[in-house]
Order: sequence, then C-alpha cells, then structure tokens
Amino acid sequence: MKNILIATDFSKEAYCALYYATQLFKEEDATFHIANFYGDEIHTSVYSIVNEEEFKKAPLLKISSQVGCTETLHKIIRDSELGQERFEIISSEQKLIKGIENLIKERDIDLVIMGTKKHRGTLQSIYGTHTTKLIERAISRPILVIPRELDYTPPVNIAFASDLSRKFEESSFSFLRQLAKSLGSRITVVYDGEEGSLSKEQWKNFNELKSYFEEVPVHLEYSFTHIEISRTLAEFVKNNNMDLLSMIYYKHGFTESIFREPVVENIDRHLSFPFLILPEKS
Repeated sequence: MKNILIATDFSKEAYCALYYATQLFKEEDATFHIANFYGDEIHTSVYSIVNEEEFKKAPLLKISSQVGCTETLHKIIRDSELGQERFEIISSEQKLIKGIENLIKERDIDLVIMGTKKHRGTLQSIYGTHTTKLIERAISRPILVIPRELDYTPPVNIAFASDLSRKFEESSFSFLRQLAKSLGSRITVVYDGEEGSLSKEQWKNFNELKSYFEEVPVHLEYSFTHIEISRTLAEFVKNNNMDLLSMIYYKHGFTESIFREPVVENIDRHLSFPFLILPEKS
C-alpha cells in the first residue's frame, strides 16, 4: 500500500494538488494523508519562547486547522468519489518542513505532494517558497509539485532532465519506475546540450539509467539553446506535450542551479505542468 502525503494550507492551489493526487492513485491501494501545519503562524521571540499573545492565538489556530481539514476531507470525498477510508486528516502545530519530515517517518510516506501559490508557470518562480525549502532539505522521498490550478492528465509522457554527469542510484528511480509501469508511460531523458556532445561516461550513465527502468521505454532527446536551462526545459515540456517533468535534486549541482537562475520575465506566463523531484538516494 502507498502512503501519499498532501500538505495543504486550504488554498485553491493546495486543493488542486490534492485532487490531482486522488486521480493519479485512484486505482491503486493508496491512503491519502491530508496535513495542515499551522506552526509557522505561531511566532516565537528572539529567545525562542512563545509570547503571551501568540500563546493565546495557538488554540484558535488549532480549531481553524481542524475545521479546515474536515471541510477539505468532505469536499475531496465528494469530488473524487473515493471512500472516506482512503483518507486521513492531520492537523499539526509543527512547522511545515519539520512536520513533513516527521510524518515521513511516522506514516511511512512514499510521496509528498504540494501545490504552489503565486506561481507564474516558471521553474524559477517557486524559488524561496516552502516547496523549494523542502526540496533543498534533500528528503528521502519524492516530491510532486502541482503548480497553480491544473487539470489532471495521466502522465504517460514523462520528461526526465539530467546532464548525465553523475552515476545514478537505482533507488532514486523506484517511485518513478512504479508510476511509469502502472500508467504505461514512456520516459524522455532531456539533455541540455548539442547532439554528439556526450562523453563515454555520460553514455554509460544513460545506459545504466535505461536498465533501471526495465521494460519502460526510455529515449534521449537533446535540447540545446543559449537561454537559461530552466526556460529550455519548460519550453521542451510545452512543445513536446510532456505531461510531467522529473529530475533528481543534487545540492551544488545541475538541478540546484535551475531553481536559482534569474527570473526571465518573457517566459510564457501560462505555462503549467507538474514536476517530480526525485531523491538523490531513497
């Protein structure tokens, strides 16, 4: 059985992410853990002591969180047509990042799903949000990001972005492999470079990656431009009708640089696609 954690702040974007999750795993044996963390709204003093005003606010935040979780549960049961036994709600006074890390251990979470607020449809525009802060913690579980309000489309065409410069860990791909098998997906490895520019080591890494996916079709596409890598990838997803973009997050590496690139104002503001961040080691 899969355990799926969906963090919610009760926004439209968070609900969209929750609905996407229910459609993605509708036919699987999966439990959806809907969690609201209100600890970030309780501010501490410079001495890390909750002051009197914040102490009084905490019970109200707790009630509001519990009510929001219950209302979200009733709404998703209606919209997804899934039984109540498929869901669990969690109202937590912990801060979001720490709370997610703890729930991963306590509930044996397989996947974390998050929405993004004020997302402009670019990879760079989520930088500095709770989502990227969670990604930068390099947690041991995949993170699926659903930007804006996105209609569900089965991810049968999946792009995987990589510079192929590192040897991959097979465990990094366990979730993506299972997902691709269950949906009959195909994987397109997107390399930001000119055709013929791969070294022997890069070819070796690519062939090993193909072997990890077993019977799932994997092929290589070159996507070389002189613009920011993040824009190159976003335009590749759009122009090639990809349903999902995936990548492994490496600190001080290729994928970290994508989120830190300067914002390009001319990117199509309506671009929107889900993307899956895979752990370096699962």
